[in-house]
Amino acid sequence: MLIADIIKCMSRKFIVTIITLFIIAAAAGLAIFFAKGYTFSTKERRVVGTGIITINSEPDSASVFVDGHLTTATNATISSLPTKSYSIKITKEGFIPWERSVEVKEGLVSELKVTLFPAIPTVYPLTFNGVSSPVLSPDASKLVYVAKAGKKPGIWVWTMAKNQPIAFTRSSEPHQIANSSLADLSKVSFKWSPDSKQVLATVGNQNFLLNADSLNTEPKDITAILQATLKGWEDDILAKETARVETIKDNKLKKIASDSAKLNWSPDETKFMTDKRIYDLVDLKDFPLPSAKTHIWLPDSKHIILVEDGSISIIDFDRTNDQKAVIYAGKFDDSLVFPWPDSSRLVIISSFPTPTASEPNFYGINLR
Repeated sequence: MLIADIIKCMSRKFIVTIITLFIIAAAAGLAIFFAKGYTFSTKERRVVGTGIITINSEPDSASVFVDGHLTTATNATISSLPTKSYSIKITKEGFIPWERSVEVKEGLVSELKVTLFPAIPTVYPLTFNGVSSPVLSPDASKLVYVAKAGKKPGIWVWTMAKNQPIAFTRSSEPHQIANSSLADLSKVSFKWSPDSKQVLATVGNQNFLLNADSLNTEPKDITAILQATLKGWEDDILAKETARVETIKDNKLKKIASDSAKLNWSPDETKFMTDKRIYDLVDLKDFPLPSAKTHIWLPDSKHIILVEDGSISIIDFDRTNDQKAVIYAGKFDDSLVFPWPDSSRLVIISSFPTPTASEPNFYGINLR
């Protein structure tokens, strides 16, 4: 009788244990089920699938409107959204609003990473003595230009270091590489070497190869070997371009890239644009390229600068934002717009009809 009672007691404990484990497993399953976006619809009287939108912005703490209703602030996650298309608008005082429609799908997360640009960017002078003939280096980190006046007129190189104040200070490293005695600098033209370490300064029939990192006290005229030098540079550029194209794994995109007369690669080399479209090598998608006089990649590789007559705008490369952000409207040389390497600002050349500001000079435009 005692053995039977023991067996009966063990059976009860076993059953209780099994039931407990079943309840725990069911609860965990339901938790995972609802965490994936499923919920019970009282209207339809059944479990329906929902989706999630995560929204992050730079700067953060921006207001998020969903279908016109203030819902949350960035950075945030909006869960249990019925599957449909939503109008998402993100606003922050002092910044251009961001807006687009987002398709929410069952059990999926729609991720939005938004950059807001100032509604009224700060524009300020960077030089005061006049500049001319600026050319950006292939690695987009240096500007060579002619300083017309001041204490040291001549050829200068400005190294645009990341995360440094945009001013002519030691931290941003502007330095003279040739003085005004070199030749008639009013007629000079520049060409960078493919490695961004040398500058070819051409004045008339003379061609001087200058070291971009130091003062060239005795510039070397390489006219005798000019064609050989340029041919070497062209070969280096072609080899690099060929290597880039060969890294493309998708055969269709590789053919598009190889057949294009001119490719404009994103700084991170995960995208490229032709004269009509933008191609994403990671997600294997392509997007139409909006009309503009000039298209320039912002160094973050997520945005494109559109240079048009009298205005500068920025768009998301994948057209995520339904509207372009107009950054600047006014007088500037539309062939000379340069982004700062950390995407925090733009450099333009402009002049103003006043006695003290009539010469073209560099101006900065803050993007943050």
